[in-house]
Amino acid sequence: MGAPTWPPTPEAFYEEAMQETGRSKAEIGLESDDDEEAERALLALFLYQPPRRQLTEGEDNGTTLVEVQRRLSAWLRMVTGQDFVVGYSDPPSTDGENLFLPKAVPAPVEPELDEVLFRTMGLIQLGLVQWGFLEDRATLAEIYRDWVLRSIYHLLAARWIMARWCERYPGVAQDFARVQVMDKAGGLRVNVTEVPRDGLPDAFLPLYAGLTVNLNWGGGGPDSELARAATAAVDRAPTAQAARLAMLGHGQTLRQHYRRQRLGPPPLPWYLGIIRPEWILAELSRDLAAEQEWKKGQLPLRQLLAAKARNASAIPTPGDDGPPAASRRGLRGRLRGRLRSALEGAGPQLSSMPAYGALRDEHQDQARQARYGAAKWESGIRPEDIITNQEEGRPGDDGGRLYDEWDYKRGLYKVAETKVFSPDAPTGPLASYERIVAVNGREIKLVRRRFEALRVEERWMGGLSDGPEIDLDRAITAVTDIAAGQQPREDFYRRFVRHPHPVCILTAVDLSGSTQGNVLRLEQDALVLFAEGLRTLGLPHAFYGFNGSHPQECFLYRLKGFEERYDEGVQKRLGSLRASGGTRLGALIRHATWVLDQQPQPRRVLMLLSDGKPEGRGDYRGAYGVKDTAMAVQEAARAGLHVHCISMDADDDAREYLEEIFGARRYLLLEDIESLPARLPEVFRELVR
Repeated sequence: MGAPTWPPTPEAFYEEAMQETGRSKAEIGLESDDDEEAERALLALFLYQPPRRQLTEGEDNGTTLVEVQRRLSAWLRMVTGQDFVVGYSDPPSTDGENLFLPKAVPAPVEPELDEVLFRTMGLIQLGLVQWGFLEDRATLAEIYRDWVLRSIYHLLAARWIMARWCERYPGVAQDFARVQVMDKAGGLRVNVTEVPRDGLPDAFLPLYAGLTVNLNWGGGGPDSELARAATAAVDRAPTAQAARLAMLGHGQTLRQHYRRQRLGPPPLPWYLGIIRPEWILAELSRDLAAEQEWKKGQLPLRQLLAAKARNASAIPTPGDDGPPAASRRGLRGRLRGRLRSALEGAGPQLSSMPAYGALRDEHQDQARQARYGAAKWESGIRPEDIITNQEEGRPGDDGGRLYDEWDYKRGLYKVAETKVFSPDAPTGPLASYERIVAVNGREIKLVRRRFEALRVEERWMGGLSDGPEIDLDRAITAVTDIAAGQQPREDFYRRFVRHPHPVCILTAVDLSGSTQGNVLRLEQDALVLFAEGLRTLGLPHAFYGFNGSHPQECFLYRLKGFEERYDEGVQKRLGSLRASGGTRLGALIRHATWVLDQQPQPRRVLMLLSDGKPEGRGDYRGAYGVKDTAMAVQEAARAGLHVHCISMDADDDAREYLEEIFGARRYLLLEDIESLPARLPEVFRELVR
């Protein structure tokens, strides 16, 4: 077989890839005889292209979302019956609860048609939610790891959704018909990379029937029979469940056909948006591994290496009797063995252990050692090392630190109630950081210019016995002393001095599950802009992200430590924020206080970026979480830290709990979260001036 046939003019993609990587077409894999390897090489050209900047304003934009948002939200709520919040995303998307639309549609400005386009984009995304196309986690996981199948699933789901809306509201059919012939609505993309509309392979064409039109497309040849069968099966599906089954079944058939034909994923019309399973699955610790999976080599080779590793682990070593008997038994035998060991009471009983403290940890280790075997326990291998993937562990972890937690109901501290780990944050492609820098080039130059003025502390120092100017306040005091018949002091001069700022700052950003989507994107842009400004300033600084899943599993992920330079690893972490879990903020502030306490600077600042109340598992909600966080802020203040919070919470009671936690003038409540990237550097300038 030859090179992939889609896109129809691939040479520009090949040349760009060869320039970026410094490798030939054969080395990249585009001339490989292996279908799977060639497909990976082709997908890399689409998935790792720098995305186009989000539409905002200018000659290339039409009607903005702000102009129609009020009418649009009311109309969509009336038609769909769903309650949602509108955010920004280009292309359109949803996280299963909220609707994300572009800030503007492409030019030209056509108010009536543009509003129809916004309505259509909203109906498609809300239809995915309303009819359950994003509910099944197994389906989402399958299409998440396969871009070709994801595009097929999306196209088939969109046609079924549009048909259902037309059945329910016949007037909507006119809107859909108008959108199908709009050039700006039908621009084709793979992920966020634009591709030409002309020259689509025949095997793709039936998937676009009823979605978008192009007069240059042919009627489809023999290669399009499988796609026609898939669309016919979906059109006949009477229910959403039947449609999902048809989509997955025919989608897998089409997926294999496209691989054999070296076609890659069928591009999506822009107005259909994009399905983002990662926003819903929240399996964020596995995101990077899934994205990089194709780089590990061909599937047969990976399977061979995995089998070899399994065989090697099964070979008994000297002094070992081989794998445990439980691993050679079936499921029933393993369950029977566990029940027997529980009845026999092997090891200490967990119910009799202390409730907290180091003694509890010791008892737990003894119990796990008894269950797992002393030999392997002494070797350093732990059960959790086998249950979880080592690549998903906590690289660079400090082992965790225990902290007390304030229980306001009982008026005392729960001793060693929480444990905070400080691993390195997951990394991603370097292109993510470089993209943010490129897109925000003008803003970064402005931040750097403003930070240049903060390189040194500039102020007037009064009370000197000699100097170039008179200190007016002290001079008045001297005249008063003379009038009173007293000997005046002679320290009524002043001088303008410049000193380096003896300050360090730790910025901690909320990475809980509630930040997924637009908030996480804005936090990431803000961090990169702030980092570029601080690099110019030269102050000691660090960036961390925080979340948690359990009182004993709170995480303060290291994005950049105080001692680290802005090397490639730091930039990868800053450009690849991942969100999940809850926010046990009190413990995380206590750990950040401990980190800052190691710094020698007399003035230490802790900057927090959060989107809501402190919340975690159990009773760490409402007043409990607020009171504990407020106590942690007081502890930080007693340690000499200045704590300041930037909150993006839109709730009515946000100002009340923020003032209780941080105190007056120690927080900033953003009414427009889009202003976060610009406001974060400004807040810092006010803190250190």
